[in-house]
Amino acid sequence: MLSRIVKIAAAIVAATVIAGTIGHLAGSKHPSGVAFGQVLAQIRNSTYTFDIATTVAGQTAGTGKGMVRQPGRIRIDDPAGRVSSIVDLATSRHVLLFHAQKAVMMDIPPAEREKLPDGPGPFAMFSRPVERLWNLQDGTEKPLGEKEIDGRPAVGFEVQQEDAEYRCRIVVWAHKDSFRPIQVEMDLCNPQDRSQSVTMVMNHFDLEVELAEELFSLEPPAGYTVAHEKTLHETVVDEPATPQGEKIEQTLQLWTAGNKDKAIETLLSVDWTQPMAFSPKGYLFVLTEKGFIALKAEDQNRVRQEAMEMATRLRDLVRAIWDMSRTERSNRDYTRVEAHLTAALNLGRLLSDNGDGLLALKMLGPPIQKKTLEELKILYQETNRREDLARVEEQIQAVDALRETFRQRIRGQ
Repeated sequence: MLSRIVKIAAAIVAATVIAGTIGHLAGSKHPSGVAFGQVLAQIRNSTYTFDIATTVAGQTAGTGKGMVRQPGRIRIDDPAGRVSSIVDLATSRHVLLFHAQKAVMMDIPPAEREKLPDGPGPFAMFSRPVERLWNLQDGTEKPLGEKEIDGRPAVGFEVQQEDAEYRCRIVVWAHKDSFRPIQVEMDLCNPQDRSQSVTMVMNHFDLEVELAEELFSLEPPAGYTVAHEKTLHETVVDEPATPQGEKIEQTLQLWTAGNKDKAIETLLSVDWTQPMAFSPKGYLFVLTEKGFIALKAEDQNRVRQEAMEMATRLRDLVRAIWDMSRTERSNRDYTRVEAHLTAALNLGRLLSDNGDGLLALKMLGPPIQKKTLEELKILYQETNRREDLARVEEQIQAVDALRETFRQRIRGQ
């Protein structure tokens, strides 16, 4: 869901604090004779790149890429290349690009920002004036002495800043002789909760690079959906369900109403070989991640809540089917066992095979399939159906591979 992506993006954009700091500071003399201003002069008017390693709440998020193009454009790409943040220093405008979903988040209006489930927190870093975020004054730096970094003699400077929303510590290490930056460290935390922290380390600066202007464009790329522009009513297609899609909708309605036996019997009557389309009541089966991102914040909250409730109902439904099938197996009603488990298996496939559907529901599909296949495996072992057993074992391997694919997607790999 978007909230998870936004939190990652917030950490990425926080890295621009470092880049901006480098470009705006000027300071007093270091005991070695190196002035902070001499360090900053090396890159104040330069185009350059750097690597950035990010740790969020104690978990390493990998190494991303930062780019600065004069005059005053900064771009940060996350380690997996899935999210890019672009900031214009002069106007404080920013965009977030979600490449996997082909979506772009522009400057979010305050009214929409307040409706987001995480409150204004991470978005405050994007929306408030960058100059305020980087409000570091000449003479506020503290000399840190000298040390060797990657075999090079370096001098260090430290700057600290704090307001109601965050506390920040920035350390710049530069080459003692050339004044070029070698390493920049940044610790950012919530003053009210130190466990909410971001740590970033920048290194491998390249001040000789040339960067294309289009990398820093603040306009939505062709084919990208702009976030927070549409209502759910505008997004959901108002079309009738197919007979089989209608049965799925009826199954969930009956289950929610407490008519559980009838719900399961309705699910068993679904012909999974026939076309499956849903009415607006079953929109969660067809809404895509891209469509979710395009929704206004208020509708995102609604979808998020309804998706959680639907996931709970689906879990309870398949657990009831598994329990029922075990009772039937003990009574040696094998035909009925297979019918129940086949229905549960197809329901899991409906969720996981849903193209670009909501990841929160797609993630539910593989566990349902895995457990159902394990129950089928027991059935086929007990009835000595060797060919079916071999087929199920192959399907279990395929589901395990699918689950790993989803895990990597969640981790942004």
